Amino acid sequence: MSISSQKVAVIGLGYVGLPLAALCAKKGYPVVGLDAKEKVVAMLQKGQCHIRDEAVERLLAEAVASNNFSATADSSQISDCNIYLICVPTPVDANNEPDLAPLEGACRTVAPYLREGDLVVVESTVFPGTCEEIVAPLLEELSSLHAGKDFYLAHCPERVNPGDPFWTSENIPRVVGATSDEGVDLAARFYASILGGDIFDVREIKQSLYPKFRETEYGLHISQVPLGSVTKMHSIRDAEAVKAMENTVRDVNIAFVNELAKISDVLDLDVVDIIDGMATKPFGKGPFYPGVGVGGHCIAVDPEWLKAASKRAGYMPEMIQLARMTNNGMPAYTVSMLQDLLNDRGYPLKGTRIAVFGVAYKKDVDDPRESPFYSLRDQLLKKGAQLNIFDSWVTKENTVDSIDECLQNTKAVVIVTEHSDVVEKLDKTDLSSLGIEVVIDGRNALDGDRIEEKNVLYRGIGRRA
Repeated sequence: MSISSQKVAVIGLGYVGLPLAALCAKKGYPVVGLDAKEKVVAMLQKGQCHIRDEAVERLLAEAVASNNFSATADSSQISDCNIYLICVPTPVDANNEPDLAPLEGACRTVAPYLREGDLVVVESTVFPGTCEEIVAPLLEELSSLHAGKDFYLAHCPERVNPGDPFWTSENIPRVVGATSDEGVDLAARFYASILGGDIFDVREIKQSLYPKFRETEYGLHISQVPLGSVTKMHSIRDAEAVKAMENTVRDVNIAFVNELAKISDVLDLDVVDIIDGMATKPFGKGPFYPGVGVGGHCIAVDPEWLKAASKRAGYMPEMIQLARMTNNGMPAYTVSMLQDLLNDRGYPLKGTRIAVFGVAYKKDVDDPRESPFYSLRDQLLKKGAQLNIFDSWVTKENTVDSIDECLQNTKAVVIVTEHSDVVEKLDKTDLSSLGIEVVIDGRNALDGDRIEEKNVLYRGIGRRA
């Protein structure tokens, strides 16, 4: 199959699928983007981006200008494609068990149109074994074709970092695995064609790059792999595990620094200053920083997929379980800090009006998925607090229309997301003049010394009281 002459279908036009579809179109592929949300499709058909991200908006504009991109909610429009990229969400349910319904639905959409020689790539996050045990049998049953023989099935775990101006869909290194050698070669050539980088074998990387750094305890770092490179894995199960494990490593490390933050609170230490000091050591550390909680569709979800796969195989990963419990417990810990400081000023949490800033899971992005905001909000409401809520990026939960209005008639401020506009405004505002007496900085983003100079109680996560 000649890569350059193929037509691409991207199933799912969210944070993963849209920039990928736009990049393929920019690189010269005819692309059909399929999404079930008609409002999203209508915006894209007008050349409007439904994601607030400068890199994605620029890519979409370039894709529209190329005349290679079209968006549709009609699945029949992908019938003449040769490369199918599945980019649908893979959430967890209320019991933190993997929900494969969106992925299975995408497979049912693609299967009737599969022909010999076609390539199917799952970019959605899955647990090891999903492609071989669930995706391949479903595609084979509905298409009467065989994976690895009649069509090729690969996995290329998405790596999206919303709001990052440098690491984008155009340059971030990728890894691919497939159910056959031919499939992994084909998928690698495809991704190399849109990324513009080199193709590596995972074992070649170890042999050619790693020896240069063997005397350190680092191993291989992503900065030593060329921009836009594609690494071939020898097992599709290994490729599936890459995403889940890399985000689990982050989750466990964040949980550990959240534990250090709690230790710092009881020992009257400043964990942020300590971490900054530790970061001066040029080897063997992160740094990671504590906060009100973790969110997003990666760190808060991928460890659950890995844990579920491990449990099904008979092993309960206790460290992952503990990390999840620690990070999921940070909103409650933050609420407890707020309650203590309000008590110090003679106010009960019940009936007191609180300004809550931030719904998005991350600074300067419009993505609220798995945000600790929801847990924190629900706990505050359960305890009887009255809330003013504002987020300039995610407005659907707002109860007020501006930062100034959010601060009105409140006794305390809680920072959940350190959006640039909020931090800049609060750092310049005399909060005490507004009657505010307590600030809980869930992201350690504000100038605490300046706030306390105005006789306002300030606490960050793990910061010295």
